Amino acid sequence: MNWRYCFAIVGMFFYHNAAAYDALIYVYGAVADNGCRVSINSQNMTVDFGNVSTKQFYSENIPWAKRKFVIDLESCGPAAKGVKVTFTGDADLVNPKLLAVKQEGGFATGVGVEFLDMNGVLIPLGVQLDSEWLINPALATNQLEFQAQYRSTGPVTTGAANATANFVLEYQ
Repeated sequence: MNWRYCFAIVGMFFYHNAAAYDALIYVYGAVADNGCRVSINSQNMTVDFGNVSTKQFYSENIPWAKRKFVIDLESCGPAAKGVKVTFTGDADLVNPKLLAVKQEGGFATGVGVEFLDMNGVLIPLGVQLDSEWLINPALATNQLEFQAQYRSTGPVTTGAANATANFVLEYQ
């Protein structure tokens, strides 16, 4: 049998009908000048809790060491009206609303970090609040004020209680 016939026979086994469909994707949207620039001081900030005694966390779900921090927004576009913020990072295993403490070299256990808005309302990790911060484009700097604090999730042990979070801004 000629090798050409072998290829033809083998090719028939792998032959299938190819079908083509016409499909359309419609994309809608707009480009707006409603954003701001995060100031250099707010891009890599540190919230220092200092040393906190384990005695402060006498039971589960105790907050402690509340610290204020500010995200500065500059050069806001003329269409900027408001911004919503979401904090992201590794969630605590016991309370996923909290940011987990880094588990490296002698770390504390039984504690996580929670974020609050300027009124003390909890901002769960990974959840965008319904409320938004108003932006005034005429101002040189718009300040978004937040608070962070430790919260016990169980018996607290000593060690480093460091954590890293990101924030995501959605402009309205």
